[in-house]
Amino acid sequence: MKTRICLVVLGLLAASSVWSAGGINYDGTTLELNNDFTRTECGTMAKKTMAETSGLAASRTTSGYLWAHGDENLDENRKLVAVTPEGKLTMTLNISTSGSDRDDWEDIATGRYEGKNYIFIGAVGDNDLQFKDKYDIFFFEEPSIAEETRTVQAKYIRFGYPDGKAHNTETLMYDNIEQMFYIADKIDGGVCHLYKLPFRTDYGTAVQTLTEVCALGNGSVFDLCTGGDITPDGKWMAIKNKQYILLWERQGSESLSETAKRRPQQIAAYKEEKQGESLAWSDATTFYTTSDQKKDMPIYKYTRKADSSVANVTEITIDGQPLSGFKPDWYSYDVELAYGTSDVPVVAAQASDEGVITVTQAVSLPGTATVLCKSKDGTNSVTYTIAFTIAATPSTDATLKALMVNGGLIKGFAPNQLTYVDTIAYIDALPVLTAETNDSHATLQIHNVTEVTKAGNDATVVVTAQDGTTKKTYTVTFHRADAIKKINEVILSNNYSAYIPEKEQSMIRGWYLAGEAEPTIKSYKLSEGTSWQQEGNSVTITGADGSQAVYTLDIHPVEPVAFSDKEIVCDGSESVWIKSAYGWDSSKKWRFSKTDNDYSREIAGKTHVELFLPACDTVVLTSMNTERDVRIAINGVPFGDKVKLVKAGLSLAVNRSAQFMLTVSSAQSSGDGGIAAVRMIRKAPQGIEETQSNEKTLTTKILYNGQLLILRGGHTYNTSGQLLQVTFTSN
Repeated sequence: MKTRICLVVLGLLAASSVWSAGGINYDGTTLELNNDFTRTECGTMAKKTMAETSGLAASRTTSGYLWAHGDENLDENRKLVAVTPEGKLTMTLNISTSGSDRDDWEDIATGRYEGKNYIFIGAVGDNDLQFKDKYDIFFFEEPSIAEETRTVQAKYIRFGYPDGKAHNTETLMYDNIEQMFYIADKIDGGVCHLYKLPFRTDYGTAVQTLTEVCALGNGSVFDLCTGGDITPDGKWMAIKNKQYILLWERQGSESLSETAKRRPQQIAAYKEEKQGESLAWSDATTFYTTSDQKKDMPIYKYTRKADSSVANVTEITIDGQPLSGFKPDWYSYDVELAYGTSDVPVVAAQASDEGVITVTQAVSLPGTATVLCKSKDGTNSVTYTIAFTIAATPSTDATLKALMVNGGLIKGFAPNQLTYVDTIAYIDALPVLTAETNDSHATLQIHNVTEVTKAGNDATVVVTAQDGTTKKTYTVTFHRADAIKKINEVILSNNYSAYIPEKEQSMIRGWYLAGEAEPTIKSYKLSEGTSWQQEGNSVTITGADGSQAVYTLDIHPVEPVAFSDKEIVCDGSESVWIKSAYGWDSSKKWRFSKTDNDYSREIAGKTHVELFLPACDTVVLTSMNTERDVRIAINGVPFGDKVKLVKAGLSLAVNRSAQFMLTVSSAQSSGDGGIAAVRMIRKAPQGIEETQSNEKTLTTKILYNGQLLILRGGHTYNTSGQLLQVTFTSN
């Protein structure tokens, strides 16, 4: 007996040795390896289909397809593609996101809510940690997949983090059981954390705050979370970085927050994917991954061995709608049907793994239906009972479950709130109200508006309850907004891009070199249907509806900084000769913002910085910590091609013999830049004849009318050595 015990102990020690060698150190101890998955290469995500695939999710409306989005999400790139696991492109969805211009889409998820399938897109990336409370989850009902290109309108939920700080994130997941988003941030060399937010369709524009769930690992091994997903049945959650995939198994009816606090397993079959950012569960046994690179990339399929001893029901429906309050470990339900119901409801169910479902329908009403789920090997089974009764009296419920304008839930909707106010754009067509009753036996009368004026016009929805006497009237007052009248761009005659300060919306501000004539308006761009009228320093713009806005031109001269051959390390005091509407920031220095295509940053002056400099031959600009693509202009004239502003310094051979305005403009579509230091260099004058004398010749440099001049031997030269017909005396 002792011998056998020793052999067992030695066997366990040997197994432990192998196990420890394979798993990572997650939280001070080694993770167990999960060897249940096999990995195969099933297809290719072609570059022409989706370059740099950043997010992947399985379709819930059309099985056998994957939705994918890329890393670039501006203009024509705001789209999703539906592909087969082999990589064949089937459908393209162009995404319209009115009200939010957030790019940096990092992950996508699919899920069910109130009986409908949704797609969720996480605009949650923030490499430069600049957004803080401007992270968006776009959502819309998932369409059936067909061979076509469509445009869909997405709503969005805006959120921030509980610490009020900016977070960079690449992982968005959705749990069908709790109808909850789970979000893992991406920390470089630190501890990642998991957060959650309930999904609702009526948050409106209010910024929501995530709730922190727990830390993920110790930060030394499992950091930089790049993707994740939750199985449709809520049983499994997988989160990956580039080196590993970790797997959590939900126990019973616990919340996923409880699940996440337990130690996960490590999937042994995963092999590191460079830039691996995508993971999508298609069902409880299969998930897919691919990488974010600008070339054709393989799609990998991971398949888990099903447990034939599991008998677990994941969903029960009644006439196609989810059974209210269903939980896998609750086995008895009472369902009251509406007064007058005569048709026996049809019950259906789904099981996880390889469970076998048998449904016995109710024969009549009142009546009882049962759902029996047996494991494949027959060792386990569970039975659910649904008892149907019929209400004794007609319903008096005359409330709405949803009130929609043009297909979207009206802002602030609540079943017992009867009055609403909404504003439509000047150019919009008439709004269309639709509604859904809380009780399917209630009836609707909808009276839509025939016109919408600024004063307001009412649309109504009258709900009559099943009893025929109880009524509620919902009223929406629509107002017509003023016509859009915007200034999108103003260029002065010195080629300076004037701007409208965000805190002084009635001003158009510009700058010019001291000593020059005050510039005038060279050109401008306005929103469609808008006209411009200028009288002196006053500008009036008029919209298509006759409404007006008045601006004051505020244009000032700037004295260039005095020449110094020493580097000027910026500390914010340079505002007298550096002009930046975006302003000074202690971490980003003299900031400039990414470019965009809707003029919002340009007219706010955020995309460029102007430096007013004295005559010099070379200017060296030093950036903040992150390099940025920029374009340079001198006195408003482009100076060469796009270049990189880097921390080591960008050297520009400007060769200016007079003071000048140097413009640094962003040339990229994401991230902020900044100027941290400036250095000016002047060459020694060339081509000046030496005076034949044994005495040392005195050379003096002066700045005259903005031009650098050199006095030597009683003559005056410019910096190129050309003799000038003007005489100064140097003492």
